[in-house]
Amino acid sequence: MNRILLTGFSGFTGKYILQSATNFGVDIFCFSEDGTPNSKSINLLDYRAVLEKVKETKPTSVIHLAAISHVQHEPASDFYSVNIGGTRNLLQALSELPSEGLINTVFASSANIYGNSKQVVLNETTPLKPVNDYGLSKKGMEELLYLWREKIPISITRPFNYTGRGQTENFLIPKIVEAFKLKKQRLELGNLEVSRDFSDVRFIANAYLTLATQKSGFRILNLCSGNLVSIREIVSVCTSLTGHRLEVVSNPNFRRRNEILKLKGDTTQMVKYLGYR
Repeated sequence: MNRILLTGFSGFTGKYILQSATNFGVDIFCFSEDGTPNSKSINLLDYRAVLEKVKETKPTSVIHLAAISHVQHEPASDFYSVNIGGTRNLLQALSELPSEGLINTVFASSANIYGNSKQVVLNETTPLKPVNDYGLSKKGMEELLYLWREKIPISITRPFNYTGRGQTENFLIPKIVEAFKLKKQRLELGNLEVSRDFSDVRFIANAYLTLATQKSGFRILNLCSGNLVSIREIVSVCTSLTGHRLEVVSNPNFRRRNEILKLKGDTTQMVKYLGYR
């Protein structure tokens, strides 16, 4: 049975991975003090604690989700210390394991690293032009992983936007859904011209588990739907589901600097490795 070490287990995606693990016939060990979701997380910036947990669990695979992920997080320096420095500690610890014991390690990067590309559909060879600290930290993480590709089997995933029950309201779709549930008359958002490639969190969780159970060399793949959906379309769907009319306005104070207007992924590599979409 595969023994998967999961970092970021208490986050939105991690909870769905824990729910789906039984269907994959795998043992999940959380990156926590006693290896379960009920105890305190191990600090990725504490190398000795990271090494101790890795040696204790002896995983055959790793799913590394732990990161600072909200684009507007402050202070911005956290993106680099956690997303790059924490990942470096994990890599060093994994290198202490017997090389034949690891079949795969799955690292969550982000489609945010593509930035405002001129390509309509983004594939894994699209030039990386991040426009914020989060995207830049994930690009740095990928470059770090590339240095370790000969020592550790690595799969880099670039998930596009995804959503589902349990996602916090500082993300777009939960914020819109909550406004309709409360029957608000008015909702202020940022740039209404933004469009994104959305997936269901359950698909993303299953994709991580599928990849973690595959023996593999170095690879990079998007996780996406291949469909582009605008904010206006999301509001229209909610209107039709509820019958409630909501005035949505653009507040300049909510607009992000260097906003990425469109993010749509190419699913070719994903289908190649997953066998489904």
